[in-house]
This record gives sequence, C-alpha cells and structure tokens, in this order.
Amino acid sequence: MITRGTIAIDMRLISLIFGLAALAAAQGVDGLNVSVSRIINIAPDQAEFYAVAAVSLDTTQQQVVAAFQDLGIPSPSVTGVAVGANTYSYPPPDGSLSYFQIYFTAAPAAMKDLAKKLDAFRAKLPDGYSYLQFAAALTASQAALDAARQTALPLLIGDARSRAQTLASAAGVKVGAIVGLAESYYGNPGAANAWFQVTSAVFVSGSSSTTGQYTFFLNVKFATQ
Repeated sequence: MITRGTIAIDMRLISLIFGLAALAAAQGVDGLNVSVSRIINIAPDQAEFYAVAAVSLDTTQQQVVAAFQDLGIPSPSVTGVAVGANTYSYPPPDGSLSYFQIYFTAAPAAMKDLAKKLDAFRAKLPDGYSYLQFAAALTASQAALDAARQTALPLLIGDARSRAQTLASAAGVKVGAIVGLAESYYGNPGAANAWFQVTSAVFVSGSSSTTGQYTFFLNVKFATQ
C-alpha cells in the first residue's frame, strides 16, 4: 500500500535527480561556440565543358575520345557511358546507340573557339555519330577555391573572436584560446552544376548560371576564463 508520505518522498527524490542532471549538464557546457560566415566573389579562371555524343554501338570509347582530341580539345575524359534507344530522332532508328558523356576544361579565352569547333563538328557529324550536344560555363577552379579559402580563414577567425568577445562580456567571462574549429563552404560553380541525367539510358544536358559567389562558414570554439 502506497501512502501519501511515500509519494511525497518519491517526488522529492525525483526533483533531486532532475536537479542533479541539470547541474551536470550546466557543468558540461564549457567555452563558447561561435558560427560565422563570409561571402567571397571568386573570378572564374577556367571554362568547363560537358558534352554527350550518341554513336553507333560499333564506335568505341577510344574513337570518341580521339575525335574530341582531333578538334584540339585538351584532355577530354569520359565520365559516363550508357546504351539505349535514340528517342531524339523521328522516325527512331531500329538499333540502340551508345551515349558517352565527355568532360574537359580549358582556359577562359578558349571557350568561344572550342564552342565553334564543337558546333562545326555537330553540323557535320562523321559516320557512326547520331548527335552531339554540349554545355559550357566559366567557373572557378579548385586552385582558385583553395586560394580564396586561405584568404577567408583569418578573416573568419577574426569575426568569430569579435562575436565571442560580445557574448563573453554579456556572460561575465573572458575569451580564452581556440579549442576547436570546423569549416565548410557553399557556392554556385556554374558548369560544375551542369547536369547529365540518364532517362531510359539517354543523357539530357543542361546548365545553371554562373555567379562566382561562394559562402565560407567557420564554427569556432573558444575556451572561457
């Protein structure tokens, strides 16, 4: 049988347990976590091309790469292969085709010239080719992104320390040394967002606009005194 006194004791024990848990949680929180970000515009330093060639099943990957090299295209690489019916022609041919997705980069100044060469190739396709499509945009290379990151990090750390000082003053503590860092970035790399999706084994191409705008994020944990 449970008496009223027993219930009262149990409730006091429960209150004590919750109080100790809250105290332990408060003691576990040490330091200040601050998140900051900066938007940086990065000038594009490369032209990215994505192309899809539809060829007969007898045409090899090596032959497709060689055809792009003959156009003066630097280091084309095959990034996707598919086989399926040609749904872009009417009436559709009886046999299936091979689809090769090609990727390459070039100097920004060469973008228009390479586009003209690809247009000329597309206007007069050699035997074995059914069609060619491509998308291109100016983007920032990984080297440019790395350089921007090196520039942004000291600025972000300064922003984080300034914000931590404000929080510490409000809390009545002092900001100590950095005890943790976590970083990331987000951007719109233009043709790096150009997409090729396979629908019924047929590649469809498209591209997004180029902004050259990247946001760098940094989370900093400061010790407190």
